[in-house]
Amino acid sequence: MSDLHMSRRELVATGVGGGFLLALPARSWAQVAVPTSPIETRHGRVRGSQVGGVSRFLGIPYGQDTRGTRFQPSIPPASWGGVRECTSYGLRAPQSVTGAARALDGANPEYLRFLGTLFGGSTGKPESDEGEDCLVLNVWTPDASSRRKRPVMFYLHGGGFTMGSGGAEMFDGSALVRRGDVVVVTINHRVSAMGYLYLGDFHADFADSGNVGQLDIIDALKWVRDNIEAFGGDPQNVTIFGESGGGFKVGALLGTPSARGLFHKAIQESGAGVTMVDRDVAVGVAERTLASLGIAKADVRKLQSMDPKTITAAAVAAQGRGGSGDVGKKLGLGPVVDGRTLPAHPFEPQANPFSEHVPVLIGSNKDEQTLFLAADPKFGKYTVEEAREHFAVVGERADAAFELYRGLTPNDPPSYWVSSLLTDIGMRGNSIREAERKAAQNAAPVFMYRLDWETPIMGGMLRAPHGLDTPLVFDNPETSLALLGNGPDPKELATRMSQAWVNFARTGDPSQPGLVWPRYELADRRTMIFDIPSHVVSDPDGARRTFWSV
Repeated sequence: MSDLHMSRRELVATGVGGGFLLALPARSWAQVAVPTSPIETRHGRVRGSQVGGVSRFLGIPYGQDTRGTRFQPSIPPASWGGVRECTSYGLRAPQSVTGAARALDGANPEYLRFLGTLFGGSTGKPESDEGEDCLVLNVWTPDASSRRKRPVMFYLHGGGFTMGSGGAEMFDGSALVRRGDVVVVTINHRVSAMGYLYLGDFHADFADSGNVGQLDIIDALKWVRDNIEAFGGDPQNVTIFGESGGGFKVGALLGTPSARGLFHKAIQESGAGVTMVDRDVAVGVAERTLASLGIAKADVRKLQSMDPKTITAAAVAAQGRGGSGDVGKKLGLGPVVDGRTLPAHPFEPQANPFSEHVPVLIGSNKDEQTLFLAADPKFGKYTVEEAREHFAVVGERADAAFELYRGLTPNDPPSYWVSSLLTDIGMRGNSIREAERKAAQNAAPVFMYRLDWETPIMGGMLRAPHGLDTPLVFDNPETSLALLGNGPDPKELATRMSQAWVNFARTGDPSQPGLVWPRYELADRRTMIFDIPSHVVSDPDGARRTFWSV
């Protein structure tokens, strides 16, 4: 099996994939904006802009420049006088191109160009758009005042734990605000080594270093608690949601005691946070990082003055290989089970008690892995024997798994037996596992979905790939024609999915007129299938789920 294929497998298993793609930069805004009235926050007044009846406030600081607190919890922003103009996105955190880039090494250049167009029209932002003064958030609201309290939808971007920002065009909250009369928040936070390199075993000052990216998110949630009412939001009705790496971040927050009470519902798309990074794995990554930089453990403070890119490059190289379904558990850059911020894995061996009363909506796309397998010019043309070779990834069960997947869809091209396998052992399998353990608590409800609708782009080769749900959930099909294609189907799906997300954020029940969505229970495993038309099915993954549960 090629190293390229193994990298793709790690990518899907760890949920890093969509982050690389969905983190690509936003295009410039075409609509004319007018200034809003100043809004009072706890740190000073801010002014945003209004476009199409929606007020947006971009780049509001919720923490100080992290250069002064590198590898440590952030400090609240200093108060400012006058009115701060918040009309442009702030800096992205220092990034590292990891799993996704490796997975696409050697890919057809035409496909790479296609991906750039698909997810934003570019391959990256200028260097000046990155920096450690990155703790900023963005707010979209129909009415920037405290006259009414609306549900707050707080989005966490993808990119695994190593890339991304809240400023991608797909994440524009305007359409969701108009549809649901909600307030939408997106954020930037520390990622990669700056957010998740664990140095706590080397110096007490860095005891929280393996989770400062998560602590940044918690600080942003505290900002929402303290300030969102002035923007028309309800601090007592906050839903966190995210896709790919953002879904895993939601999962980590569900297992974080200090986040309790800061959010009230949770949505995970193509990213189930069953496990995080074991402490011994994180220590090993840190040791190898220091060794490659020529720094003794006793001199770990030297990292605070080094170039972030040098550190992140070393940390990325120091990671291990992830296994099937290991959400960074072996890779090493992600939330660390450190006994402080994260006392245990969120849903392993069972659902933790910290969030048992938080309703959860969770799911994935039918063909997650095709987005990455399609980088292989042979994808879609695998012979039966070539497909069989890919099943070696599951070890001694390879032959039995191959016969199962071939038998379930005997008329499919063999390439799709492979993509179904890799989707199941990564994102789909963990989504089901988390839903099972959440349902077993018999406290708050859990709702399960699967996106089955197949995009017509690339001649339909991708089917329902990773990332397909993002513009649908944000009700932005018109700005994602390269991914969704044109015609009525994407608009109908965007209407259905975005309304379900809004309804869940408002009441904890995603049902809508003409489409009742029952909770997921172990007795019947009822699951919403988003398609044309959307419908509910009991245990749609039954045969494969049973096979992997043994």
